[in-house]
Amino acid sequence: MSLRRIWVITDGRLGHLNQLRGLLDRLQDKSDVELHWLDLTKQNFSFKGCGHLMSQFKTQHRPDWILAAGSKTHLPMLWCKWVTGAKAFLLMRPSLPLGLFDAICMPFHDSPPERDSVLGTFGVINHIVPKYEGRNDHQGLILLGGINKHFSWDNAAVLAQLKRIAGAQTGIEWLVSDSPRTPVGLLDALSELALVNIKVLPYSETGSGWLPKILSQVGQVWVSCDSVSMVYESVSSGAPTGLIDLAPLRESRVTRSMAQLATSGLATAYAHADLSKKLPSAVRPLWEADRVADWWLQLDSACL
Repeated sequence: MSLRRIWVITDGRLGHLNQLRGLLDRLQDKSDVELHWLDLTKQNFSFKGCGHLMSQFKTQHRPDWILAAGSKTHLPMLWCKWVTGAKAFLLMRPSLPLGLFDAICMPFHDSPPERDSVLGTFGVINHIVPKYEGRNDHQGLILLGGINKHFSWDNAAVLAQLKRIAGAQTGIEWLVSDSPRTPVGLLDALSELALVNIKVLPYSETGSGWLPKILSQVGQVWVSCDSVSMVYESVSSGAPTGLIDLAPLRESRVTRSMAQLATSGLATAYAHADLSKKLPSAVRPLWEADRVADWWLQLDSACL
């Protein structure tokens, strides 16, 4: 198994970092890789020659691949590709012509074209590892988003759905957490309902590793459909997942993505759920980071 040297460029955004780390974790399990990172929030990129680039990435070797996510990484990535002769793998639909990149991974809701160099995924890659055994069927999780540009957030409608979910399965203890977008006072209003099987945990009181851990433990999860990352993390975790309903403001890639998820059987829409029963498991496992790693390795082998 030959060593693959990879330069990784990040814009520092947490969502993009989770994509990169999720994919690289799987790649490291399957192949022999050497990684060198450049965080554009901590170090300015210099458009200079190969020797200077190797100094920026703190290595004495040219890369085989450059991996990146985020629009700010496009030009540094392409410069590295041009100067070093490496191949470029981008984790998003680029704002530049697709032909400039050797491999692209993008969600199906971004309408990936049919090309050998492009792979479509259900949602964005994440760092969640699936778990199917040993879950606590007496514990459930509810994750709430908030104000966004794709769905109309309605506190009263959300609270009504949470009340019905909790009331339909009284033997389950539901833990409810919010997010930075959640309207102030929503968790307080939920607490005032005095539902005996609901416990509130604000996101501000959770740690960095809390969500992956709790997703691996609970028997089922409900997520508001505006929270794309949390929805796909829940489905990827192996937990049966339901989508709390919100009225769409317009048709967008996010609303299409949530519709695709429900119609594909990977998650259950609130309107179609039997609330008296545990949410059904996804019709198939969803571990896109693992699938993309396999695709990347096949593509790399074909280039040799």
